[in-house]
Amino acid sequence: MAHCWHRGTCLSAIFTGWLLALLVPLIPALPSTSLDTLAGNSTSLAIPFSLPAPDIPTVIAWDKDLIILATGNFRPNFSVPVAEPYQPRFRVDPTSGSLNITALIPDDAGVYTVSLRPLGGTEQKANITLRVYEEVRDVSVSPSPAVAYEGDISLTLTCSPDLGSVTWTKDGQSLGEDPRFQLSGGSLKINYPQRTDAGSYRCTVSNPFSSGTGMASLTVYYGPDTPTISISLSGPDSEAKDFVLVNTSLNLTCQAPSQPPADISWIMADNQDHTVPSTANLPLASVQLNQAGTYSCLAFNERTNQRVRSTYLLTVAQRPTGSPSCSVASNESALLFVCSWPGGSPDPRLSFRGLPEDKEVTSPRLEQLVVPPFPAGLSGRNITCLASHLTGEKSCSIVPEAPSGVILLFQAFEDAGGMVTMEMRCQGTFNPAEIAWFRSGELLVPAAGDRYELSPDGTRLTIWNFTAPQDLGNYSATCSNPLGSQSTNLTVIGPTISEWTLSRGPDPGSASITWTVPSESAATSFRIQMQGPRQGRSASEWETVQVLGAANRSTTVPGLEPTSSYSFQVVPLLGLQAGNPSQVLTLQAGKLCRLRGRAWNNSFSNEVASITVCWPLEPYLKGLFFSF
Repeated sequence: MAHCWHRGTCLSAIFTGWLLALLVPLIPALPSTSLDTLAGNSTSLAIPFSLPAPDIPTVIAWDKDLIILATGNFRPNFSVPVAEPYQPRFRVDPTSGSLNITALIPDDAGVYTVSLRPLGGTEQKANITLRVYEEVRDVSVSPSPAVAYEGDISLTLTCSPDLGSVTWTKDGQSLGEDPRFQLSGGSLKINYPQRTDAGSYRCTVSNPFSSGTGMASLTVYYGPDTPTISISLSGPDSEAKDFVLVNTSLNLTCQAPSQPPADISWIMADNQDHTVPSTANLPLASVQLNQAGTYSCLAFNERTNQRVRSTYLLTVAQRPTGSPSCSVASNESALLFVCSWPGGSPDPRLSFRGLPEDKEVTSPRLEQLVVPPFPAGLSGRNITCLASHLTGEKSCSIVPEAPSGVILLFQAFEDAGGMVTMEMRCQGTFNPAEIAWFRSGELLVPAAGDRYELSPDGTRLTIWNFTAPQDLGNYSATCSNPLGSQSTNLTVIGPTISEWTLSRGPDPGSASITWTVPSESAATSFRIQMQGPRQGRSASEWETVQVLGAANRSTTVPGLEPTSSYSFQVVPLLGLQAGNPSQVLTLQAGKLCRLRGRAWNNSFSNEVASITVCWPLEPYLKGLFFSF
């Protein structure tokens, strides 16, 4: 297409463009105005500068984007024809020189240039920018609805019709400065769509005469992400820990962000459990030890065709029974230290502190052997076992000790039939100890059905049906362990009274009796016998007024007559066997007597002595020391 600058002067479009490229930098900027119009209306482009005098011959020219629209004589004889392609909508006003345009169309928009060249004068030029807008209606966004996959290269939303400026919002908010969003005309390009890009997109097309909006929803498919498994406990012990106790109820929850939501399934730790739920929540009621293990959550997105898995290690714990127990035993010439804390799951960690070697095991039982030579100070040292379990920490202690202060103690018991059982105890400081018992120097080795019986720890010797004088005599015990040894002995004698006293009782007409027995004497009861006026039998016969147990060492005899004399004796017994009676002590009538007696011997003979010790009554009457 040729560009005609003056009538008869036409240049090709290529040459014209080249010429303008050279000339534009040299041409000064023209004054310019602008005008907004609506398609379909008419407008008039007025000359924005003063016109020459009416009598001066003047040439006028209008062009658009360097294309000649109309040119000719403006004054004094108006003759300005319009180029044929623009007839009849374009016309130059003969009076004002304005360019009138009717029935505006969008293609009429552009930069219009008007020039006036008066004869003998300076040419004047000006630019007028004409913007032609169409009425905005039926705005839409495509595609609608829009779908993208996270990780795609890009997604483009197009707003149409593009009849003005276009602005975009997402969920009612501006798009911000995210460089991934690129605007071009009526298009919005989203590079590398993300899940956060999903939402409602609205475009607004506006111009000075109208506006309109369109909307489309964008769904971004993604995931599933790697699942996260959380645990929640129910019941009083609901605090989150690294384990759960047996019989605790809990829920495992699997969360895997995904669009659309992922299908969830579980693989159970217990292979025998064939009930595999397909929900995000996995309830486990009253869990048991066999339910401990790895739980797998599988998430699948049918749109992205992605499948992921996550695992959770469930630890189920059983508290160990009670507290740990410590013991030490002889192992030939060595010492075997044992710490035990059974009943727990998983096994506790056990370790000794204070032994030459620190040893730790994960087991309900720890055994540690210490062989000679023993470290200095081991005897009497506090050895501690530290026990650690998921459910808590505890400890126990043991003190190994060489035997010292070893003594023998005994006690006799009588049953309802009068049969006597003797218990001898070896007592002292020792741990551990192996105790050997001897009778008259011979080792006692109890056998099944024998009258002799040893306690499991060997510290107690029981003799059934103990009788005198057969079972009386010397007993000894040797207590030993790898740290040392010590022996002790005891001679058991028959029931004997070593000393006793008779005095007034706390009430009138009563007598107080106290007695002692040798520490080596075996007695199970005591008979208090009396001779006096109340007896219905011969005055020489003894009446048993009280029978007391082995622990008694005093008594009061009430109901005596102040004017009568009374004699007393104490008879010790071993079961039904009576020992040697005490001396006879007498309360004489009319006198205050303070009496003390002593047995003659330890034998079971009937030979006794009678002693009466009296003081004059008168010096004591005022003090009421004793009266009947």
